[in-house]
Amino acid sequence: MPGVTEADAMVMHLRKNVWTLQDGDQTLAHYAAAVGEMKSRDPDDPTSWFYQAAMHKTTVTPPKPLWNGCQHGSWFFLSWHRMYLYFFERIVRATVVDLGGPADWALPFWGYDAGGTQARIPPAFRESQGGTNPLFAQRGNNVNLGQALPFQITSAVSALARPQFIGEAEFGGGITPDGDSIWNRHGQIELTPHGAVHNHLGGLMRNPLTAAKDPIFWLHHANIDRLWFEWSSHPGHSNPTDLRWTDQEYRFFDADGTVQPLTGADVVDIANQLGYTYESNVAITTPPPPPLPVPEMAMSNPNPSGPARTERRELVGASQHPVRLVGRPASVGVPIDERTVRSLGMGLGAMAAEAQGRVYLSVEDIEGDESPDTVYGIYVNLPDGASDELAESHRVGNLPFFGIELAQDPRGDEHPHGLRVTVEITPLVRRLEAENAWDDREMRVTFLPLGFTEPEGEDDPPVQIGRVSLGYT
Repeated sequence: MPGVTEADAMVMHLRKNVWTLQDGDQTLAHYAAAVGEMKSRDPDDPTSWFYQAAMHKTTVTPPKPLWNGCQHGSWFFLSWHRMYLYFFERIVRATVVDLGGPADWALPFWGYDAGGTQARIPPAFRESQGGTNPLFAQRGNNVNLGQALPFQITSAVSALARPQFIGEAEFGGGITPDGDSIWNRHGQIELTPHGAVHNHLGGLMRNPLTAAKDPIFWLHHANIDRLWFEWSSHPGHSNPTDLRWTDQEYRFFDADGTVQPLTGADVVDIANQLGYTYESNVAITTPPPPPLPVPEMAMSNPNPSGPARTERRELVGASQHPVRLVGRPASVGVPIDERTVRSLGMGLGAMAAEAQGRVYLSVEDIEGDESPDTVYGIYVNLPDGASDELAESHRVGNLPFFGIELAQDPRGDEHPHGLRVTVEITPLVRRLEAENAWDDREMRVTFLPLGFTEPEGEDDPPVQIGRVSLGYT
């Protein structure tokens, strides 16, 4: 295995939950010391803090080897970040050892999806200590004051419930080419909790160009990696077997400064291939519901992780006016085309209720010069004056804006484009149809800011949504 030393092969490195570390545990103290040491290194040193962060994204030009490599909005999102985290951890571990720490040091994860106290940023990251704390960074939404992240942002239940890896509204993302672009095929785990947590933390974390400079970035991504491990371990779930994914190679700097390659096939078994695992004493995640039946017309291959999966999604409705978001609630109507619905043979709600297909909502052409700290919940047919509990039953997903700057100002010769977020809304449509509350003429979509918001009168950096559409397969 490239990059795995004989000594490492003899040790199973255990990534622990940062919020349940035992009293006297020195994991974070060693991390802080190593981060401080890495920040002091020459920026041209591949093992320096600056260089490692630039491998994700950076504003610095001209780029040095392996900079700007992160994969977003893509089915490579999880595999690339697992590799990135793996080699970063090896660099930190070697630094810990050089500073007199243990050889079995492993990166902890921030299990915010457990909620409660664990939804707060760990105290070690909150205080500047007069500018001497290597783990401190400026952040938004009062998180450095101990403000808990809202459960709508931290919960991974919806993502873990997706039955397939491949797909724009599935767990791992849609098929994309390799490249350093922000693609528009986000998997649900990349949207929430990944992108939602990035945006809500604000500061360095809300922009891919600066995110990896914040020391909490690495604990956040360790948790995303853990959630992938959890999803993969669930019966019936499988990672891609498509050669375009398994054979895709990326290169990283190891602790000794050498360049090492890994492929998707090299990182699907973290214990046996990479020598680490996650502790099991974490909060039990709500078991995912049984998957919805997949209509035959939506699949050209019975293997959901195989290479040939195509959807024929028919547009059945779209909003007629853009929506501007500035940190306040906003709504838009989505007229449903009667002729298209008639061509389906029955009403959209009735078809969804009879399990003959799936309904998708897409928020398209999302544009803005700067990502706000605000994450919006996406609500369908939200009743006026709904209680929090009722409102939550109408929330179909979240709208984070992580990467919006790069979509508008892409590297290389790619054209500027807006972001797109797609979620499946079939269960809600079925429920509303059963309650005689689904209207086959129009759907109303509401965007509500989640969690802590700025004082009234102070607008967020504006974000514009070009269109909200309704699709059916």
